[in-house]
Amino acid sequence: MKGVFKLVAIFIIQLLGGLVLFWLGMQVVKSSFYQAAGDNLERIMRILTINTLASIMTGILVTMIIQSSSATSVIIISLVNAKLLSLEQAFGVIMGANIGTTITIQLLSFHLEDYLWVLVVVGLLFYVVYFLIEKEALKYIARGILGFSILFIGLELMALTLSNFKQAEWFVVLLTRSTVVPMGGILLGIIITALIQSSSALTGVVVVLAKLDLINLTLAITISLGSNIGTCITAVLAGLGSSQAAKQAAWGQVLFNVVGVITILPILPIFIEVIKQTSRSLPRQVANAHTIFNIYNTVIILPVKGLFIRGIYNLVED
Repeated sequence: MKGVFKLVAIFIIQLLGGLVLFWLGMQVVKSSFYQAAGDNLERIMRILTINTLASIMTGILVTMIIQSSSATSVIIISLVNAKLLSLEQAFGVIMGANIGTTITIQLLSFHLEDYLWVLVVVGLLFYVVYFLIEKEALKYIARGILGFSILFIGLELMALTLSNFKQAEWFVVLLTRSTVVPMGGILLGIIITALIQSSSALTGVVVVLAKLDLINLTLAITISLGSNIGTCITAVLAGLGSSQAAKQAAWGQVLFNVVGVITILPILPIFIEVIKQTSRSLPRQVANAHTIFNIYNTVIILPVKGLFIRGIYNLVED
């Protein structure tokens, strides 16, 4: 009996260790690239949000740089609160941020862990250059690259630990039953993402499960859909105690993602079949589903953007 408890304890420690390293890597990447960009991000948002298309592209660009749609949302809300951005401009950036954040998952779906040593070497080289010319941005870029290496170490540790489930019949049955009701996966995605405040972290874990064939595409997609809603908690919290316009921007993100999930549910079987055609690799399918859903969400909202924004105005009133 002591042997069983010891094995369970080792399993839990390894899994939590992998999760912590992954989460820590995500935080290092996000904070480092954000600091490397400095005040330029806010300047970019103010200058390049001249129309809806420009706002969307700005949201994609900024989120690709700082690797976090939640961080982009916080910046947006602070700019709206300071009356430097209108709700119309902010909403365009929010749509773009949802697309930009999927780049992280696209990277995770490839076997970049095989080139972990390259990331470490490149990160150290940036540090060497920083010490030679003392340009502050290089230090943060170096940290960001090394953060990616920590992230992939966490992924590898999780993969090593979760691979023990491959032969576990009860685990397979649990996953099979979880796909019967799509709302189960969506709720799971909402709750976990709201707790850890990172849709990329949760989807990253799903990609690990996909690499090990421990999750099917249906459950992976529904969890990913839920994570899009769960990540909005950061924006809502940032909007608390702010101006009416800032609250409208925060709840605009919530409504945007909720509407997207609601409209995809009736055609979910068709959506899954489309995703299957994008790649033979399950991890790539998961990443593609995450990207295509957010593009789909932007495309369906864009024609009725004015009506949608009026709805936000009416929803969040003084």
